[in-house]
Amino acid sequence: MPDEIERRSMPWLNVVFDWEGVAAAAAAFLASLLLGWIWAPLFWIGFAAMVAALAAGRWSRRSPPDLADGVVAPCDGMVLSIQGEEPPTALRLSPGSYVRIRITSSPLTTNKLYTPIAGGVDLITLAQGEPSVPMALRPDDEGLTRAYVSFESAGEQAGLALSTGGFGPRIELDVETGDVVRLGRAFGTRRLGGWCDLYLPASLNILVWPGQTLIGGETVIGRLRAGFEDDLVTEVPEIVAPEIVVPEPKPATAGAAPAVAGAADGEEDFFDDYPEPDEAEAPEDPAAIFARLREAARRHGESD
Repeated sequence: MPDEIERRSMPWLNVVFDWEGVAAAAAAFLASLLLGWIWAPLFWIGFAAMVAALAAGRWSRRSPPDLADGVVAPCDGMVLSIQGEEPPTALRLSPGSYVRIRITSSPLTTNKLYTPIAGGVDLITLAQGEPSVPMALRPDDEGLTRAYVSFESAGEQAGLALSTGGFGPRIELDVETGDVVRLGRAFGTRRLGGWCDLYLPASLNILVWPGQTLIGGETVIGRLRAGFEDDLVTEVPEIVAPEIVVPEPKPATAGAAPAVAGAADGEEDFFDDYPEPDEAEAPEDPAAIFARLREAARRHGESD
């Protein structure tokens, strides 16, 4: 993806139009010219149809985040509400507690739908609406085009309940049950906006809030609980004490001073060269010294 962006001459231009939308817009423009030739005010009716065709065929290139356990916005729009609610039975999600994130999209938003999690497609249900209901003013209105898609990843599930107007082919899905999809991959088209209810496990830490604008395939809504468990340390590494090696004493050399050793080794003490107290010589008597001096003086006088 980065190399592809660098090769573009205008990397900031991400808007793309489907060929079906371009063809419909061209046909509407020609019709507007004919209507304007008949009566000038009729031109604007055809012009409005051309704008609607371009809006229905507009989409944008997206760069999903590199999160194996992430949850991203399934479409462009604004978060209307976040609350705990049981998912519809049409999604066939496993029993448990779920939180519903309701997203509303205007008719001018891009038309692509993106996979909220990486994993497998569990269920797809699509029901076309009635042409008499062109706009989806409320998500619970009768006659709307509805689609239900559920995904599964590492034991966690996510469900999408989509609704839009019943006029024309408004929702088209490009995946089948059992397909394995990447995070943020475009898996379908919903034209001219509508509603999207995203159902996630209640244990998920939601990172968005009501009123926030979402970018489909890019805005991170949260991370799956299974991904956090993988980050935890499940095993404590064993601590091994280092082995202490005591060097052997070197043999004594000739003329070297005796080494100091402990009493437990049975070696001689460092002070063994000094004489014991009983072996020391006693000091000479002073009287004997004086007598010896007098004898020496007397001999010296006789010799004179």
